[in-house]
Amino acid sequence: MADDKGQGTLVARTLRVLVVDDHQDSANSLCQLIGLWGYECEVAYDGGAGLEAARTSVPDCLLLDIAMPVLDGYTLAERIRQDPSLANTKLVALSAFSDNAHVVRAKKVGFDFLLVKPADPAELERLLTMLNEVVRLATTTNQLAQQNVALASEAKELLKEVKEEVKEVKEEVKELKEELREMKEDDRVS
Repeated sequence: MADDKGQGTLVARTLRVLVVDDHQDSANSLCQLIGLWGYECEVAYDGGAGLEAARTSVPDCLLLDIAMPVLDGYTLAERIRQDPSLANTKLVALSAFSDNAHVVRAKKVGFDFLLVKPADPAELERLLTMLNEVVRLATTTNQLAQQNVALASEAKELLKEVKEEVKEVKEEVKELKEELREMKEDDRVS
């Protein structure tokens, strides 16, 4: 959507996904599959590298393995949720753990979704499609809001110009009335 004032066009962007899993083959395979679905994907092979990658690239979605050495998925999720720059990032737990205690813990640390390994590719694709649509709508909304701010500013400037012109016209009318009054007085005197 473009306008005559060069406000630009609405630009859609693709979902950015970060897969964090200490099983490199699994992480790489999952990332390739996500790429085939048309999304951007990168991988990290441990929680620390995942946190660093998330802070650097600010993905829309993180797919986190839970059982990782040193920095597990729960701790990583807590750290992601503490970082304001990652506030809009959706967290998906990929875990072999499916009992109620793990589900409760996953929600408590900030996961938005929980998929049990091995994740059903169709279910994961539906989830990523939904998240992509959310990101697309949020991006479009943000771009429209920016355009509205620019248009409101432009309208304010135009209104200011119109007010100045109206003021000038009023001054000219006032001067004309004064001249007419003077002419009428001159006609009476003559």
